[in-house]
Amino acid sequence: MKDTVSVSKKLPFKVSARTAKLIGLENFSTEEGAIIELVKNTYDADSKNCLLIFDLKYHSNEGDIEPSINKEFSKIYIIDNGIGMTEKIISNQWMTIGTDDKLYDPRSDKGRVKTGAKGIGRFALNRLGLLTELSTVSIEEGKGVEWLVDWRDFDRKGASVSDVEAILIQNESLNLKNVLLDRFKEYERIGSLINDISFDSGTVIEITELNDDWNLSQLTRLFENLEMLLPPKEQSDFRIDMFSLSNISDFGKVKTAFYDDFDYKVEASYDENNDKILNLDISRKELDIEALEKRYFEVFDYESMKVSPYTLSDFKKDKIKISKPLSSIMSKDVSQDLLDQIGKFDFTFYFLKNTISDDKNDGNIKKYPYRSFNSANRKAWLKKFGGVKIFRDEFRIRPYGEKGEDWLRLGERQSQSPGGAGQRLGGYRIRPNQIAGTVNISRINNISFQDKSGREGIIENDVFELFKNVIKDIISLFEKDRNTIMYYLSELHKDKNKEEELRRKAQEEADNIKKEEEEKEEATNNQQDNGSSDGKSASAYTDREKVLADGVQILTKENEEKDDEIRLLRSLASVGLIISSFAHEVKSLRSRLIPRTEHLINELSKYLNEEELAKDKELDKDDNPFYMIKLMSEEDTKLKHWLDYSLNTLKRDKRERVGLNFSDYFERFKSTWNKALQQRNINLIIEGEDNCKIQAFEVDMDSIFNNLLSNAINAVKGIKGREKTITINWKKVQDNIEISFFDNGKGLDEKYKEDPDEIFVLNESSREDIRGNKIGTGLGLYIVKSIIEEYNQSTINIIGVGQGLSLKITFKTRK
Repeated sequence: MKDTVSVSKKLPFKVSARTAKLIGLENFSTEEGAIIELVKNTYDADSKNCLLIFDLKYHSNEGDIEPSINKEFSKIYIIDNGIGMTEKIISNQWMTIGTDDKLYDPRSDKGRVKTGAKGIGRFALNRLGLLTELSTVSIEEGKGVEWLVDWRDFDRKGASVSDVEAILIQNESLNLKNVLLDRFKEYERIGSLINDISFDSGTVIEITELNDDWNLSQLTRLFENLEMLLPPKEQSDFRIDMFSLSNISDFGKVKTAFYDDFDYKVEASYDENNDKILNLDISRKELDIEALEKRYFEVFDYESMKVSPYTLSDFKKDKIKISKPLSSIMSKDVSQDLLDQIGKFDFTFYFLKNTISDDKNDGNIKKYPYRSFNSANRKAWLKKFGGVKIFRDEFRIRPYGEKGEDWLRLGERQSQSPGGAGQRLGGYRIRPNQIAGTVNISRINNISFQDKSGREGIIENDVFELFKNVIKDIISLFEKDRNTIMYYLSELHKDKNKEEELRRKAQEEADNIKKEEEEKEEATNNQQDNGSSDGKSASAYTDREKVLADGVQILTKENEEKDDEIRLLRSLASVGLIISSFAHEVKSLRSRLIPRTEHLINELSKYLNEEELAKDKELDKDDNPFYMIKLMSEEDTKLKHWLDYSLNTLKRDKRERVGLNFSDYFERFKSTWNKALQQRNINLIIEGEDNCKIQAFEVDMDSIFNNLLSNAINAVKGIKGREKTITINWKKVQDNIEISFFDNGKGLDEKYKEDPDEIFVLNESSREDIRGNKIGTGLGLYIVKSIIEEYNQSTINIIGVGQGLSLKITFKTRK
């Protein structure tokens, strides 16, 4: 029997192209996730700017509310001005699936921690469309390179990854800025932005033959998610802009969730390499400090309020600082080994009440000197940005804090201790709908926090479970602070306001006095009618008692009138919310108003001659279709201008307190009203100084000057024989900004000549129809005065009532 010889050899593994593609696509199940991945790539490339541009072409489906897009001819652009790529980097890294470059080189040249490490982000391009063209200029070489791939090549039967090839073209003269300016030359808004950005290096990705139907709601959802992609900051070194070429005004700069109208802000930072100390900065803005000092000063007589951080001097500070070992806020049973694995982190959160009083059972606002705020703004902001979110290396990890996702179980925690902040010590827990926060971690400093395979969340290991409890214990430090303050204010109310019970009894006694007096008067009248009385009957109460009873009832009536006023304002706010809910549908309608009549005329001209129809004497003018369409166009133009004005007031940035420059503001204001004023032959003159700025909500300024302008338009409407003029002047006078607003209209109505300030009273209006019925709401000038007076010591006064009406508004500026 012959010996057999065994021959061995090594066989390489092969990966089919389709399998590689599927592995990549598993990480991008949605088009939104794919876009976000590509945005992260621009951040990793040290880009300061990322532009997302959707060039969507539509099928002409007549009658559709929103026509479907033509995927074959639509495009998506992802543009950045980062470091770009060389031919070598494209060959060795970009073309390597699962590259470990970011894993072993986690920081960019500018020190940013790179957001990805799996090396499969380029498959996000395939998720969005079938063809990709990439143009890039490297900061290292300054040379241009173009890269093209057809992702359908990965689906070839039997093809392995090495069989799939992309096309690489050297283009040393490539100038990204010129290419972009030429490509988007029809869009001034994009062109001006590109002009302001340096494109000495960067990358432009063009995706075609799209996979998804990008309708308006999808684009809006993407834009809103991009707003929550970055952590809240006043200034960021990374800016995202998004545009849709089909309606260039819809989107724009992506703003983060920064907000300065809060009750509490807590900033916590921990570095395990710095003595394991937890540092906290607590900013208190819930209470009116002036009122606390002047009317509630006795609260600081309680022993617990005599020590830091609860003294009056502590409340006057911008922040109070607390430092303590992290282990000191945890139970002794907590594993020190697990605690050491948490690593460095930051946690910032805001506490914002939805309403002026945050608890029905403990909500007497007289107990607490609350600072006033705009409840509607807060509710809208919390609805969008509320919840505690986790950010790793400047980018959000989903789904934490998304759409009410309560990963810290704050709701369950609060339900076990539902008491208000002032009811008892140790019994207060924050509600999940009152908090907005950001937890910042890093893949360098927090290696125990690993992503789940689908990139949706962090693996729930023991370290992460402990970390959640650490976050809740930090929240507990805030709860203790607020609980202590509110509890002793509540105790002070009990001690001082035994009169609350007396007030109730006074109201009851006043009602009894009035009732008994009325009954006695009725009985006396009956006796007189029967002839059995001399008309005199001694009262059981003195004149002083009766005067006091009348006074109590007058105060009660005034309070009821105030309640009616509040109900009216709530009703008006509801109207605004209804308009806001239909904003997206209305935007789509607005974009089609003007072009539709132009298209109709163009189509009609193919079959009819407009000049011949105009010369036809037998054809009545009103029966001429071209004339009818022009009338429709004029009405469409008026409707579009009204929609532009209405939707403009709903913009989010108008509901943020900003440094408002009146020169810029009135230029925008005039532009908004320009067409409406031209149609009425009204000349709006604006002139003033350039350095007039205040901290204000732009929506407040809109409410003031839109109401004033509306009244002025009605005032000048009927004048004849002279130019209709409305003038706005502004200037800085010492620490004030004075704004003069006057028109040359009919002037103040006769009934207000004796007391002109009556025009600012609620429900007061001089506008009547021919039957004498009031047709004005009587709200405009009342709202104007109310808003102005909310700004520190600001005023509005009538300075002239002759030919026209002249008003002067004085805004106090902050030093």
